[in-house]
Amino acid sequence: MGFSFSDHIGLLGQFLAGRQQIVNDIDRRLLNVRGKATAHGTDRGVGDDIFVNCFFESPAVSPEGSRLKGQLAAAHLAAGFDPGPAADDSRQVDPVGLARYAQHFWDRHRWPGRNGRITFAQSLYTVCILRQLAHLSVRIWDEGNDMAPQRLQQVQRLLDLLNTAGAAPLVRDARWLIQIAQGPLTTHLKPYFVNADRVAGSFTDRDRREIHKAGAALAGGHLRSQLRHRSWQTGWAYDDRRVLALTHLSNSMDVALLIRDLIPLLEAYAAACLDPDGNERLDLADPILQGLSADPELLLTRLDLLGPATMIEDLFCARGDNGDVRCTPAGQMHRECLGKYAALIGQTAASLKQDALSLDPAHAVYSPLALVYGFCADILSNSVLNTLHAPSSADLSVEDTFSSLGQLEQKRAQAKEWQCLPKADGERDAFEYSTEWAAAMCARMMRGLEARAARPTQPNASAFPTSRLYVVPRGANVDSWPAGVLPAGIVSAQEHCLTSDVARARGTAATALSRSRWPTDRAEGRFLASVEADGAWFGVSKALLTICTSQGKDTLICDVPPGAIEVLRVTCPDLLVLLPP
Repeated sequence: MGFSFSDHIGLLGQFLAGRQQIVNDIDRRLLNVRGKATAHGTDRGVGDDIFVNCFFESPAVSPEGSRLKGQLAAAHLAAGFDPGPAADDSRQVDPVGLARYAQHFWDRHRWPGRNGRITFAQSLYTVCILRQLAHLSVRIWDEGNDMAPQRLQQVQRLLDLLNTAGAAPLVRDARWLIQIAQGPLTTHLKPYFVNADRVAGSFTDRDRREIHKAGAALAGGHLRSQLRHRSWQTGWAYDDRRVLALTHLSNSMDVALLIRDLIPLLEAYAAACLDPDGNERLDLADPILQGLSADPELLLTRLDLLGPATMIEDLFCARGDNGDVRCTPAGQMHRECLGKYAALIGQTAASLKQDALSLDPAHAVYSPLALVYGFCADILSNSVLNTLHAPSSADLSVEDTFSSLGQLEQKRAQAKEWQCLPKADGERDAFEYSTEWAAAMCARMMRGLEARAARPTQPNASAFPTSRLYVVPRGANVDSWPAGVLPAGIVSAQEHCLTSDVARARGTAATALSRSRWPTDRAEGRFLASVEADGAWFGVSKALLTICTSQGKDTLICDVPPGAIEVLRVTCPDLLVLLPP
C-alpha cells in the first residue's frame, strides 16, 4: 500500500502540536450544540467526517500530512484486522458515539459551560490519538523485526507527549498498545498469530514479558466477562455445561493466543520462584493468574482437551493433493506451544496456588477478577465517560486497572464510579464490579491449581476418567457390530454433528446448519473437523468436548465422511477411536 511509518509518526506529532486547536474544534463542532439542529440529528457518517476534519483541518497539519488521511485505518484493514459486516459490533473506541452519549447525558441533567465541554473534548481527543497509536503499534514490523524495537520507542515517545498535557493518562505503556490494537472483533484470525510470531522474534526479554502481561490480563478479563454475559443471556449458571460449551465454541483463538502469552510469563515466573531475593514473583503471578482464571478447566485440569479445543482448521490444518491432512507450520508451532505450556504449568502450579492466596479477592480491597465488561475498548470508553462527572481517580491507566497490586482503594473507587455510569432505559449495565463474581472466578481457579499441583504431569487432572471419541464412518451400520465393540455407557453425541443437508440431518439425528453459517463458524474454529462432502457441508462441533468428553463420557458419532475423519486425525488424535466400516 506504500504505507509510511515515519510519515505517520510525523503526522501524529503534528496532531500533538496542534492539540489545543483540535480540542477547541471538537468542542465547537461536536459538543457546543445545545439546541442546535445538528445536535442529535446529524447522519452518522457526517459526524465521523466532522470529527476527523477537526484533526486534518488543523493549522498544525501540513499539506503532506493531510494527504495521509485514512491511510492508517486502511493499512490496519489490509493487514487482516477487518471487522467485516458486523462493524458496528467491532468494539472499537467510538469518539463520535461518545460525543452523542454526552449530549444525551447533558440533556437529562445539565449542559456544562465551556470548561466542562473542553474537559470532555480533551478526552475524545485523547482516545482518538490512542487509537491511532495502537494501530501504529502493529505497523512497527512493516520493515522487519529488527526495526520493531526502535519503532516502538517512537510510538512510546508520542504516547509520553500525549500524557504530559495534564489529562488523565489512559494508557502509559506502548507495549500495551500492541494488545489493545488487537482487541476488537475481526473476521480473520491469522493476523493475530502473525503478530504473535513477530513479538516472539523481536524486543528484549523484558519488553516481550510486558507485552505478554498485557495479553494475559486483557484476555483473562475479556473471557471472564464473556462467560458472565453468556450466563445473563441464557439464564443459566456460569458453570452450567451449556454455558461453558457456548463460550468454548467462541474462544479457540483467544485461548490459543493466551497460551502463547502464558508460556514466557511462566518461564520467567519459574525462574523468579528460585530467586529468594527477587521481587518479580508476585508481579508475574498476577497476570498469569488472571489469564488462568479465564478457563481453569482447559488451562489447568483438562490439558488433554486443550489441544482439540484450540485447534483452528483454517490455520492449523492443510489438505494435500492426495487428500491427506497435515499440520501447517502454524499448527506445528501450536502443538509445540501446547507441550511447553503443559510442562510449565505442571512445574509451577503449586507455587501459583500459594501466590493466588496473596491475591485472593476475598482479602483484597480491589481485584481485576471483579471486572465485567466486554472489550478493552469499553474500559477506555468508561474512562472518557467518567469525565462527565468528577472522577476521584483520574490518574489511573488501563495498566493500573488490570493490576492486583498498588493503589487498591483508588482502583475500587474508579470501578464503582464506572458502575454508576448512566445507561439507556432497559439497558443492562455495560460494566459491573462484582466481588461475588471475583470470588467465584478465584474459587474455580484455585480448584484447578490444586488439581494440577496434585497431578503435575497427567494431562487429565480432573476427577473424571479420560474418555474417547468413537467415530463411525459414513456408510457403516453401528447396529451390525457385535457386543463389546463399543464400551459400556457410551453416549451418542450425534446432535453435535452438523450438516447443511436437511434431509440427512433428519435421517441421522444430526443438527441442520444453514450453509451461510459455515464459512464464519469454520473460520472461528468452532469445529473439530468440517468438510464438504456429497454436495453438503458436514462438521463435528467442539461442543461435544465440553458436554460429553470433559465429563468422562465415551462419545459416539456416526455418518462421518472420510474427509472429516482425516481432519479429526490431526485435531484430536489422542481422543479418536475410528471404528471399522
